[in-house]
Amino acid sequence: MLSTALKLTQYIPLLTGNLPAEFSIQIDFMSKRFIDEPSSERFKFTPRSGIDEDEDAGGIDHDTGIAETTEKPKLEKPPLYKVVLINDDYTPMDFVVEILVAFFDMNVEKATQIMLKVHTEGKGVCGVYSKDVAETKAAQVNDYSRDCEQPLLCSVEVDR
Repeated sequence: MLSTALKLTQYIPLLTGNLPAEFSIQIDFMSKRFIDEPSSERFKFTPRSGIDEDEDAGGIDHDTGIAETTEKPKLEKPPLYKVVLINDDYTPMDFVVEILVAFFDMNVEKATQIMLKVHTEGKGVCGVYSKDVAETKAAQVNDYSRDCEQPLLCSVEVDR
């Protein structure tokens, strides 16, 4: 385990007349490490040189420097989302093909295959995208369907 304490100190060199000439913030890094778990350390301490003893607050000896993480963060791929067309009994098949070609960059043959899958199975996947792209495409399809007075619905599902 790593117990850390950060102390913020301000050094303001003063000119004649007590006016601040420069203002900087220095972070003092003090840590106490438990001996029973030395492998659990996640920080590396790099001492800084060039700090005058006179500038140190009250003559107290602190380790000063920069704390850096030594472990790389574990990154995960973001989940993907399916854009799904839902079948209804009123939308013409040609309109569904038109939507697939216009919004999902499909050729007519692929769009016809997906349209038939939507018609026979009740729903069909138009594409798999990141969350923002999938939600945008579904919203575009739903808006266009409403503008054309068609009841076609498009939804977004998590791809597992």
